[in-house]
Amino acid sequence: MGPQVGLQRKQREGEDTPTMRRRLQYQMRKRGILETDLLLSTFAAEHLGQLSRGEMQELDSLLSNIDWDIFYWATGKTRPPPQVCSMAVFQKLREHARRRGESITRMPDLDTPSTSKE
Repeated sequence: MGPQVGLQRKQREGEDTPTMRRRLQYQMRKRGILETDLLLSTFAAEHLGQLSRGEMQELDSLLSNIDWDIFYWATGKTRPPPQVCSMAVFQKLREHARRRGESITRMPDLDTPSTSKE
């Protein structure tokens, strides 16, 4: 697993990749702060199906942080800690946040990511 940041999370022993992907998809939609929900849910719709298991583990660790921290780090409003910057998935999220203002953003439909790396 990648570097641990944020709150300590319970390790999910034996969680298979499709289950992990579905859990992360749900967790990225239901954060509680609309701005973060929109950023993460659109990222999930666009990228979650192509993330490797290692990237999903990084994402799981990233999601243990406070919503506003994730949002401000991804949008460049505040500097993220070095262990967050070193995450490949965070770099993808940051690029997604840069492109986010190019179109009207709405919560994507909830369906299973189509492509998956096992």
